[in-house]
Amino acid sequence: MKDMWALLQIPIALLVAGCLLVVRADPTSPKVATPPTTHGVKATRPTAESPATERPGVRWDAASDRYEASIPGWTVQRVLSRLRAQTGWRIWIEEGVQAQVRARFRRLPAREALPRLVGGLNYSLTTGTDGRRELKVFATQARSSTREIPADAGDGTIGDELIVRSTSGTPPDRARLARLKGASIVGTNLLTGAYRLRFGSETEAEEARKALAAESGDLEAENNQRFEAPEAPVAVDGVAAPPLRLSATVRPDGTRRMIALIDSAPQPLAPEFQAFLLPTVDLVPGAGSGTGPSHGTSMAEAMVRGLGAGASETSTRIQPYNVYGAGESASTWDVAAGIARAAQEGATIINLSLGSPQDSPHLRAVIRQVTDQGALVVAAAGNNGSTESFFPAAYDEALAVTAVGRSGQLTPYANRGTFVDLAVPGSTVVETGGRTWVVQGTSVSAAYASGLAGALAQNPQAPLGPVRSRLIESFPVQPGKGP
Repeated sequence: MKDMWALLQIPIALLVAGCLLVVRADPTSPKVATPPTTHGVKATRPTAESPATERPGVRWDAASDRYEASIPGWTVQRVLSRLRAQTGWRIWIEEGVQAQVRARFRRLPAREALPRLVGGLNYSLTTGTDGRRELKVFATQARSSTREIPADAGDGTIGDELIVRSTSGTPPDRARLARLKGASIVGTNLLTGAYRLRFGSETEAEEARKALAAESGDLEAENNQRFEAPEAPVAVDGVAAPPLRLSATVRPDGTRRMIALIDSAPQPLAPEFQAFLLPTVDLVPGAGSGTGPSHGTSMAEAMVRGLGAGASETSTRIQPYNVYGAGESASTWDVAAGIARAAQEGATIINLSLGSPQDSPHLRAVIRQVTDQGALVVAAAGNNGSTESFFPAAYDEALAVTAVGRSGQLTPYANRGTFVDLAVPGSTVVETGGRTWVVQGTSVSAAYASGLAGALAQNPQAPLGPVRSRLIESFPVQPGKGP
């Protein structure tokens, strides 16, 4: 077989173009103008000299009343929820108003930070009779801001939910769990025998955790956690994606290798891409809204590009599992459920273009079980530009993929810890809705690597260990691995 980098040459031309475009279209660059608004205040852009915070979010320094942010393309409602959690302000927004926020800056006063955080909308910041600040965000007039924004600290923890499993393999006593104060059993993972419990309050969930720990050393309880949506795509002009040179074939015996895409639901793709996708399985009902490609759409196309990099024809197919629904975040439980369902239905390459800095013993247990059964789990290394562990990529069982740019060097945003196994290009171009979009991140890299694996192991009976080794040898970053 030809050298693996040679196999990537056609797609790399596409991906390199994407990387260059992302640099020019990066919202932190002063070269890119904010879309015009007819509603007054327009969000200004920070300069390239304004470094971003390491993790996505909004932070407030109460002592200096200064703000910093790293917002990769969130809805304005999500940004305002974080702002409320940081500041304690009461915040309202006009019902039905939509805006996307991209902002990176450090230590700005409110008068400079807020225009960047409200996505081009108008705002009014006043002080109430109780001395508490009140922020109203609107498109028409301040009195239209009637929907109050709840606080969301963004630490990823779902405080009123627990995942309970047995460390010995003996299923927990369902009846006992159901008797816990305020508990409702809302899910069962048959692969691990775990239960998802929802409580009436965070306090009840914490009391239940303590009670279970005191009763038995065999039971392990953890909070369910959120996997937040990765960065949004960037619309660009004057660029067209190259044609796909890949044919969909069928093996004589009717068998096929199946790659599971655990993500948001892909939108309908162009026919040449759609030929490689199976109908989406909705583990969480619903689909996101917006004019651009969903994350699942972008990952599906990157995965097909990866297939095309390793073969001119393939019987491998992609099975999407929707774990986001209509929301902006998935959860540890739903991702684990998607992995278990995919393995049960015959997927042997499982793509996880998502993650969190938070560990989850339950998710790791599911990944360990499917890899013990021969599956290859491919995971994104994260976009924090740091060496900190990012899960599930940091688990020994996962193949952790980070991103390189045009020069073959790691991109500034790409995680580069010792847990990382390989690096491939982290940018691609997607055409949907009559527009062209650049998508960037280690999510793209993971999806691309999954497609490559599917091309290199089209025989569904062939073991995936050699494919894993081949990818690591062909695209090395640094030796060593471990959370």
